[in-house]
Order: sequence, then C-alpha cells, then structure tokens
Amino acid sequence: MKIEELKHEWQNVVTPQLDIDRLRNMTLEKSHPVLSGIRKQLILELFGWSAFVIICFTGLDADQKPFLTSVILIIVLALAMLFNVYGYQLSKDLIAGPDINSSLQNRIASLRRFAFISVVLRLVLIAGVGYFLSSSLQLDLRRLMLLGVASVVLVVPLYLLIRLWSKRISRLSETLRLLEEH
Repeated sequence: MKIEELKHEWQNVVTPQLDIDRLRNMTLEKSHPVLSGIRKQLILELFGWSAFVIICFTGLDADQKPFLTSVILIIVLALAMLFNVYGYQLSKDLIAGPDINSSLQNRIASLRRFAFISVVLRLVLIAGVGYFLSSSLQLDLRRLMLLGVASVVLVVPLYLLIRLWSKRISRLSETLRLLEEH
C-alpha cells in the first residue's frame, strides 16, 4: 500500500461520535477498569491484613510475645499497605513525560524501582510474619523442617512475582524500542 492510498484510507475512516460527558466519565478514576481492580485488591488486602492483626492480637496471644515481635509485625504490615497505596498512586499517573517516548522511559524506570521495592518488601513481609508466628515456638527438628518446607513454598510466589514484573517491564521496553525504531 502506497502512502497516498494509506492517507485516503485514513481520511475515510468513520470515527464514532461520543458525548463529551461520556468521555469525561471514561477518564474518571472511579470508572477506570484497571484502577478499579487495583483499588479492590488494595481494599481486600487491607481488610485481610487487618483481620490477621486482630486474630494475632486476640487469638494468637500476641500480648504474651515479646514487645519487639509485635512491633515488627505492625511495621512490616504497615509498610506493605503503604507501598500498595503508593502503587495505586503510581498507576493513576500514567503520563510521565512531555512525549510518549520519554513518558515510557520514565514509566519503565519507575516500574523497575517499584518492582525491586515490591519484591524486597514481600521478603520483609514474609520474614516479619514468619518471625512473629515462630517467635515463641520451641524449635525442634520437626518444626525446623516445617519452617524449611514453608520457606520453600513461599519462594514460589516470590518467583512468580519477579517473573510477572520482568514480563511487564520487558513488554514496555519492547514497545519503547519499537517506537524508537519508527
């Protein structure tokens, strides 16, 4: 197809006419499908971790554990929740530069930082919750083996998280590479 034919095709494309109010509603945060999913996940995790803390302090005798253990639990959970809120804010601000290339470059850089911190915080969260749950246990061979199995099982979701972030970032990097070629 020659450039003139392409121009002719482009000019003959019928664009749908949308009401300005409908366009405005599509850009609102509350009606954005991706942000809505992230917000639901954030709320679900907040309620889940809050329920976990309530169970720990009412049913798992957290008041009988060392004070530092409870403080560590609260800090790692608060860090995880604050980081999730930061991720939500990062997802809202999609335009990160004056043009699409610089915006994608900035987005890739911020996603790399976010992914690294996400993985590190997930490790800290696992370690903090694990420390809290095992702080008053008398460790014998059977319990050490169970902790070892639990550690191996927890590595799988961590690996999947790393793989997920790698795929997302590589897709954006490939898109940026394709844009820069043209």
